[in-house]
Amino acid sequence: MAEQSTNTKTDGSITTYCIEHAKTQQSKCAACGKTIPHKSLRVAEIFRKSKKVKKDMAKHTWYHFKCFKVPELLVRVPIEQFRGYPALNEKDKSRVQRVIQSGVGSSWAELMEKAKPVKTEEELEADKEEQAKKDKKRKEDEDSMNMDMTANLTGTQQKSTKSKTKKPVASTEKAAKEQKNKKELKAKTDKKTKVTKNKATAVAPQVKEVKLPKEDLDELQNFAKEFMAFK
Repeated sequence: MAEQSTNTKTDGSITTYCIEHAKTQQSKCAACGKTIPHKSLRVAEIFRKSKKVKKDMAKHTWYHFKCFKVPELLVRVPIEQFRGYPALNEKDKSRVQRVIQSGVGSSWAELMEKAKPVKTEEELEADKEEQAKKDKKRKEDEDSMNMDMTANLTGTQQKSTKSKTKKPVASTEKAAKEQKNKKELKAKTDKKTKVTKNKATAVAPQVKEVKLPKEDLDELQNFAKEFMAFK
């Protein structure tokens, strides 16, 4: 691997750059503030106050590759001195070469934005119409969904009200029918009992016991004695 690019300032501080695929998902981009995904291409600006500071103690400022803006140093030195570049695959190397060749301050995000085809007025108008159709379709779907939900809810309420209204009627009819059956049964029972009593009276009429006063009884006894003596 060729030596890394180095920028030594008059105050003795040293700035270097490296490029690699993220080994973790703990770093954040200093440009956009978003997390740099694991294994995605990232660039670091490595700062040391002097040569005495060990490399592993240096300050690393990380960027998404697309957010990193090319510094003057990487334009002046051979690209092979960009630390980590030789280990990249051919596709990533091509991207790095392209952004550095674009000059100081260039970024991959800006290159991609410029590479987008410029649409004509007709295409822009067509896009607006297409978006308007999508918005209208989405609104119709939402309205249809709301109507279905309202219909379902209304149907449930009507069904519930209908059931509650019918329930008392059914109960009243049932009670009336039961009352009628009871009356009919009672009438039959009373009629049967009356017939049975009449039959019992006809077959075995009851003899009413007659009680006479004591004087009458004594007179009858005397009369009976005289009758027996006469015989």
